[in-house]
Amino acid sequence: MFVRKLVEKASKKHHNGGNSGLRAEDVSPRLAFHYGVPADAALLAYDPVLHVLAVATRNGQIKLFGRDNTQALLQSPSPVPSKFMRFAEGQGVLLNVNAKNQIEIWDIDAKKLCCVHPFEKEITAFSVLQNSFYIYVGDSFGNVSLLKLDLGQTCLVDMPYWIPFSESYGSGANVSNEVEVAFVSPQPLTENNRVLIIFRDGIMSLWDIKMSKVVSLSGRTMQQQSHQEAKTVTSACWACAKGSKIAIGFDSGDIYLWSIPDNLNAQNLSPRANQNIPLQRLNLGYKLDRVPIVSLRWVNSDGKAGRLYVNGFSDHVYLFQVLILNEESESRIVKMILPLKEACQGMELVAGLTDPNKHRQSALVLLLKSGQICLYDDSEIERYLLHAQSRSPQALPNHSSVKLPYGDSSISVAKFYTSSPTAVASLDEDYFSSLATKYPWFLSMKDKHQTSTSSADIHKTRNLYITGHLDGTISFWDASCPLLLQIFMIKQQNEDNSPSGTPITLLQFDMSSSILICGDRSGTVHIITFKKDSSDNILSFLHAKQGESYNVRSIKLKGAVTSISLISNSKRFAVGTEKGIVSVISTEDASILYQKQLECRVSGGIASLQFEMYSHNGYDKDLLIVGMEDSTIFILEEETGKLLNANPVQTNKPSRALLMQTLELSPDDPLVLDNHDAASKESLLLLCTENAIRLFSLSHAIQGMKKIINKKKPNGSCCFASLIHSVSSEIGLLLVFSNGKIEIRSLPDLSLLKDASLRGFVYTRNFNSSSSITCSSDGEIILVNGEETYFFSNLCQNDIYRHVDSINTIYRKDNSPREESSFVVKSPKEKKKGLFGMIMKDTKGSKGKQNDANRDEQFIATTSGELTSIFSCSNFPPLSERRNSSIKDDENIELDIDDIDIDDNTQKQKEPHFPGLSKQKISKGFQSLREKLKPRTEEKVNSGNKKPEDDTSISQVDQIKMKYRYAANDDSTSLPKMIGNKLQENIKKLEGINIRAGDMANGAQSFSAMAKELLRNTKNKKGTL
Repeated sequence: MFVRKLVEKASKKHHNGGNSGLRAEDVSPRLAFHYGVPADAALLAYDPVLHVLAVATRNGQIKLFGRDNTQALLQSPSPVPSKFMRFAEGQGVLLNVNAKNQIEIWDIDAKKLCCVHPFEKEITAFSVLQNSFYIYVGDSFGNVSLLKLDLGQTCLVDMPYWIPFSESYGSGANVSNEVEVAFVSPQPLTENNRVLIIFRDGIMSLWDIKMSKVVSLSGRTMQQQSHQEAKTVTSACWACAKGSKIAIGFDSGDIYLWSIPDNLNAQNLSPRANQNIPLQRLNLGYKLDRVPIVSLRWVNSDGKAGRLYVNGFSDHVYLFQVLILNEESESRIVKMILPLKEACQGMELVAGLTDPNKHRQSALVLLLKSGQICLYDDSEIERYLLHAQSRSPQALPNHSSVKLPYGDSSISVAKFYTSSPTAVASLDEDYFSSLATKYPWFLSMKDKHQTSTSSADIHKTRNLYITGHLDGTISFWDASCPLLLQIFMIKQQNEDNSPSGTPITLLQFDMSSSILICGDRSGTVHIITFKKDSSDNILSFLHAKQGESYNVRSIKLKGAVTSISLISNSKRFAVGTEKGIVSVISTEDASILYQKQLECRVSGGIASLQFEMYSHNGYDKDLLIVGMEDSTIFILEEETGKLLNANPVQTNKPSRALLMQTLELSPDDPLVLDNHDAASKESLLLLCTENAIRLFSLSHAIQGMKKIINKKKPNGSCCFASLIHSVSSEIGLLLVFSNGKIEIRSLPDLSLLKDASLRGFVYTRNFNSSSSITCSSDGEIILVNGEETYFFSNLCQNDIYRHVDSINTIYRKDNSPREESSFVVKSPKEKKKGLFGMIMKDTKGSKGKQNDANRDEQFIATTSGELTSIFSCSNFPPLSERRNSSIKDDENIELDIDDIDIDDNTQKQKEPHFPGLSKQKISKGFQSLREKLKPRTEEKVNSGNKKPEDDTSISQVDQIKMKYRYAANDDSTSLPKMIGNKLQENIKKLEGINIRAGDMANGAQSFSAMAKELLRNTKNKKGTL
């Protein structure tokens, strides 16, 4: 049944008589599935909770790779490069910053763009505060803005809290001399309290979020050197787990390690503590050639010395190194140079994607400049460095390149044969659900061997994909699912049984006769005849060994094979070569029946061949129509090879021919009525070239005359053309352009029905090209370009691929990734425990696991609530207001009673917070208010005994009454008393607040004393041991 359907669909290409054209409602061009790495890849991001790797391109595409061999392609409306890309870890949300400074929010589950948040300034730094959904955005003016990710609405919200350049840069800040932010990141172990800001000139500012001020300022020496040597910061990363060390790379090749005050040393910090000398300068060879340090990545090694990954490259030099960082001592640098063949433009450490049986295996993913992905086993890198410490020689770690699992050699030519969607739908779901488990893992560090389908499953094949490779191999694939499974492979051999190694240039497979004709670059034509058996399925014997199910006959021609034409169940076929020679060969004994040399206007061979039976006025003639590379058309007599048209049909200018096909139109077609007098079917000759589409009259062409029935010139350079047929036998013309555009046109009027675009696809035509395009008769296209494959559908019919959703689903919201996750850097409990956790453990001992989990949840909720209260308040005037007002000294700012909300809250906060105010300011403000309120109260009470002298004083009293929401009345003697009572009440509230603030200060002092006492006891114990 399957074979009959394939034969029927394939035969439509040769019997087009009287078919009507496609309509717009019959066409729906769409991308069914994308497999592999996009050719223009430029940026990486990884979610360690969901195990999702994102690869962004320079044209607005994002490719996602998940567990269980899942892949998905996202396409932004703006085809522009990405600047930053970060995950909201474990939430199924991807944040992408493009070159237009727009922040895109992607829903991974729905695979759709939910929101585009425009940013007014140029974004120069971008960091996500995990577990809190807040985002730091640094800009070119040196400011850091706060955004909040609203998961409910899947959008970003601007927060009033911000870090202005004038406050974070230090005393040298000048509005006219703003320095852009190069790096912004929360400090480890104190993510909710501090954030480190590194400016482009090397200044490092450690910002306290709650106090809204700088607590440490470093890098003044770097600023001076940057002015002298003209060097700027290009990369940075934390270089220890507790956030006390930072590594900074410059465009001059310098790498410095700086000390940053951590949480344990917070109490000893003086206001705006400064540090101007780095801990260490790493001499790794980048400085000599001034190779910019593009990216840095530090990896913790579970108590061992951590590793620093250093990537640097310029236009002419590139170097990637891994070294051991000893935190306690400055011993000799132990490093390793990765022998990359090209520059690296991105790196990530991933786990759980490389091998389904090794969830904890970490892989170093390197994105090279060409867009290729290279994989290293991170454990082998660590092992090499540890051996190097003891000076024992060891071989460099092996690496693997991510390639399509279509064989060891690239595909040079392909053919695609499909069955009806109903035949695909008849298959059981278990067969497709097992495909992902059989298929080789795309990001595997092992060699990808082709996965073959078993002989028991061959009868389930519904779509057949045949590929010819550059090494001479021919493969048959089950294309019922976009994860192609190999059915059978034939390796071409020479007479001495050695591999031929010659690229396959043409393929033609006849289903009904089970004959495969293939030609290669050397001019050898192979006739592969499969043996018949009693089975109804022609594919049932393709799993057998060579010699048991098929035989091969070969013949040598002059020049590379460029065209093949085969009629179903015929005993002959035609072959054209690059030398312009047409050969008609017998399929039975591989003998040459005749050859014909045809001349071309320019150098080039035979582009297209077609056997055709021509009927005119009761006269039938078997023809062989030959299309040359330069679009010249010759018509031969099939039996003898006699040239029928002495004057060949030619285009005005030579243009490479892509498709030549005969068509038959009914007498009532408008083109026939306008161009022909006879009331019979008109045979037309369709010629598609790189720059035009033409319909010629076949009867005139046989007579040596060129009569153009219709002509269209599409926009762009066409690289592939094919006829497509709908289920009801309507025909249309499919065009693929070199820039990825796809057009479907009607026949014979050649009008454009619909078009689409494959973003990122660029076709190059040469013998060593890794690009191939093939189209089935029902408009299903498979395009292979480098290390990516496009599965594209064009007609309005049920999808021919089953279970695409299962392999296209990276993440589902109803799953619980945190429970099944096997690779998490650190739990919130381990990150947030700190000194307070050490004291509680020493005094009370360890608690149960359930109590620990409850404490973690309470802590996360507390910190989230604290951040919300902090970031929801404006700590500094907005930038527009600051520019319009002069900067006042903090000591000259007076506190007014109307600026403070002194009403008691029904629910007390755990830690009261006054944005922008220190404890000294609060105490000083309370004292000044008490001094001001007391004389004002006495004055108001005394003034109550006096009579108003005029209406002006009465109006002022009314204003005061309205201000304090009291109704106006004529009892002027009661007003001062009421106001005095209100002020006395406010004084009592202020005193209560002052008492609570004092209690907090005393508690902080006792906590500090307790911590110091604990540290003193610990040191004494260590001294006695």
